[in-house]
Amino acid sequence: MNDTPEDTAGLNDRPEVAESMTSPRATRSNGSAKPHRAHDGGARTVCEITRANAFSAGYDQLPVPVVVAFGDGRLHQHRREISCDLDRAIEENGEALIRSHRNHVRDDASAKWEELLFKFGPKAFLHAKDHRIVGYGRNPSEAERQVKEFSEKYAGTLKPSGGSFQLIKIDRYDDIETETVSLDVSTILSDERLDLHFRDGFAQWHRDFSGRLCDSTYGLSIFEGTPGTGKTSYLRHLMGTLKASHRFYFIPTSGMSVLSDPKFIEFWSRQRRANPARKFIVVLEDSDAALMTRACDNREQVSAILNLSDGMLADFLRLQIICTINCTAADIDPALMRPGRLLCHRVFRRLDYSGASRLAEYLGRNLKVARDYSLAEVFAGHEGKDTNRPHIGFGA
Repeated sequence: MNDTPEDTAGLNDRPEVAESMTSPRATRSNGSAKPHRAHDGGARTVCEITRANAFSAGYDQLPVPVVVAFGDGRLHQHRREISCDLDRAIEENGEALIRSHRNHVRDDASAKWEELLFKFGPKAFLHAKDHRIVGYGRNPSEAERQVKEFSEKYAGTLKPSGGSFQLIKIDRYDDIETETVSLDVSTILSDERLDLHFRDGFAQWHRDFSGRLCDSTYGLSIFEGTPGTGKTSYLRHLMGTLKASHRFYFIPTSGMSVLSDPKFIEFWSRQRRANPARKFIVVLEDSDAALMTRACDNREQVSAILNLSDGMLADFLRLQIICTINCTAADIDPALMRPGRLLCHRVFRRLDYSGASRLAEYLGRNLKVARDYSLAEVFAGHEGKDTNRPHIGFGA
């Protein structure tokens, strides 16, 4: 189990929208509650909940029902990283379930429970998702007891799964937040598939690269290759094989400006407190513009990557950065390629006809035209069919 320090709602000044009766000696806590004199001469606390979450339980943001129930009174939380049988938990505690979020990603996938919130008493709440449960109580022992009982009852052997990554995004208040994206177990490839997809010897290279990621505190890795050559497919595999030791964060191309946002440092501080035993890897996909030789339009982004991947800020944040590019390394700012900062530079090439034919034969396909192929083209097949074609990019 992982204990976390006592936390409060951490809500900023916002319009008062929910009330909770307290003792006459009401106080204000982190902008989440304000004392008001009631008509009967007593006091009441008005909770400001517009920064609370409707469903999720962030490290420093609580679900709305928890904020309303506890107000500015004693509140303690206990977190544990564990996978539980959420379907059975709902079946056996349906009356206690007060919030739920279910996600149906694709037509060919079953719906998945993303967030659940149970209320087991006036001030006894438990938040559950696929890999974590959080208990809330009036003292540390109550919060821990809820987590212990729930995990003992509903932890079980779950079906195999792939890795996951945290999608970094900006909320409506310009705060940085994350959303967990889970990957299917099929994204983890065997050594045979790795060598077929990326040429002979790739499986051994993967083991060597994984070892460097485990041994390094920070650094920059660059995956170079034209679209469809398998950069993202390999990253999905890497997320699955390192899921026990590393936590991956994905920044989409449209969100690169977050790298130079002053809030970025505090965001990583919160993430580090919530996941002290994990190493962090930041993935920047199609980051050509952010890595090219510094000019007026990308100077801040290049400088941010330089600071994050080496130097005093890197010592504090301890981030490993993996960038994928479609351009060539010759276009990259030379400072990023400096030995000591650059952990790895790997070129993902198109498959020659021999390698493409071997993969096509494994897939039960026939490539009639003797030329080189991208990985995506082999999966699409000679006729251009999309059956079992790997998704290109994390946005796919």
